[in-house]
Amino acid sequence: MPTVAGGSAVNRQRVTGCPPSRVQAAAVSNHLHARPHHRLLVVGGGPAGVAAATAAARAGCRVLLAERARHLGGQLALAGRAMAHREIWQRWLAWAEAELAEVAVEVTTNTRIVKEDCASWDRVVVATGARPAGPLPELPGRIAVVDAWSAIIRPAPLRGSLVVLDREGGWSALDAAEVLATHGHAVCMVTEESAPGHLLRQHEQSAYLSRLDALAVRVLPHSKLIIDRNGDPRAVLHDLHSGASSPLADHVGAVVVASGRTSECRLWSELTSMPNVQRVGDAVEPRCLEDAIIEGTRALQPLHPPGGPAAVRRHGCGRRTGIGGDADARPRPQQATSMWQQRACEGCR
Repeated sequence: MPTVAGGSAVNRQRVTGCPPSRVQAAAVSNHLHARPHHRLLVVGGGPAGVAAATAAARAGCRVLLAERARHLGGQLALAGRAMAHREIWQRWLAWAEAELAEVAVEVTTNTRIVKEDCASWDRVVVATGARPAGPLPELPGRIAVVDAWSAIIRPAPLRGSLVVLDREGGWSALDAAEVLATHGHAVCMVTEESAPGHLLRQHEQSAYLSRLDALAVRVLPHSKLIIDRNGDPRAVLHDLHSGASSPLADHVGAVVVASGRTSECRLWSELTSMPNVQRVGDAVEPRCLEDAIIEGTRALQPLHPPGGPAAVRRHGCGRRTGIGGDADARPRPQQATSMWQQRACEGCR
C-alpha cells in the first residue's frame, strides 16, 4: 500500500496511505451487498472506481472496470502531471495495477460506456468523477480561453504569454501555471485573494509559490479580469484595491481559467430508472481523495448494514456527507467547487 511522506498538496486531504489496507478491505467485503459470481460493471477508473472494483472482486464478484481515458487514475492522473502530486500518483498507479491484477478484475481503457451497455449487468457502479466547472468566459479579440485541466494535459499548443486565473484557490491553477512555465511559457497568475492557492495549507502554498518564483511566474494579487465595454469591448485587469485597470497586453495569447469542479453525472442521469445502479466518489459531488476511496470500497454495502444506519460525516461547517455512496449520502445541491473548498472547515480536517 503506497504511502507518501512530506508536504505534497495531496496530503492536505489526510491521505497517508492512498488505498485502504487489505485488512480494511477484507472487513468491508464481508458485509458487501453482493452474491458471489455477481457480474459487476464499474464505470470510471479513478480512485473511487478502482476501490469499488477491487473490493467487489475480493467479495467474489466478476468485475469489469471500464475507463474512458487511455489510462487509469481520473483526476489523480491529471494532478500527477504536476510536481506537487507526481509521487503519490506514481505510487497509487503501481498499487492499483498490482491490486487489479491480483483479484482478476478485467480492465478496459479508452472505452466509453453508454446506457445500453449497462442493461445486462447484475450491478453497475458509476464512478465517472468530475469535470471542470463552466462555462468559460468569452473574451473579445483573438485571445483563447481554456480551462486549467486542458492546459495541464496539453501545454505545448498554447501560444504567446499566458494569464492563469485562480478562481478556486486550490491546486489546479497553481499546477497549470507550473506546468506551463516548465514548458517555456511566460505566465502571469491573477487572483482576487492575497495570493493564489489561498485554500491550501500555508506550507503547501509556500512551496508552490517558491517554485513559481524560480520559474519567473508573475503573480498579481487582489486583481480581477473584467470586460471593459466602454467603446470597443476589451479585456482588462482590474485592481480591487486601487480601482485601476490595465488592458491585457497584446502579446497575451490565452487565458487559462481554474473555476473548480462539478460532478460528471450525465451517464448517471440516464441510468436512474434502472435497478441496482449506484454512484460513488465525485460522481455524487466533488470531494477529497480519501472520501472517494472509502465510498468506492463500501459501494456494495447494504443501505443500512448490521449495526445501524450508514455513517454520516458531520463537518464543522454544517455539511453532512455519507461515506457509503450515493444511497446514504446527503449532498449539497450541485455546484461548482474545488477540491480544497471541501476542506475549508475544521470538521473537514
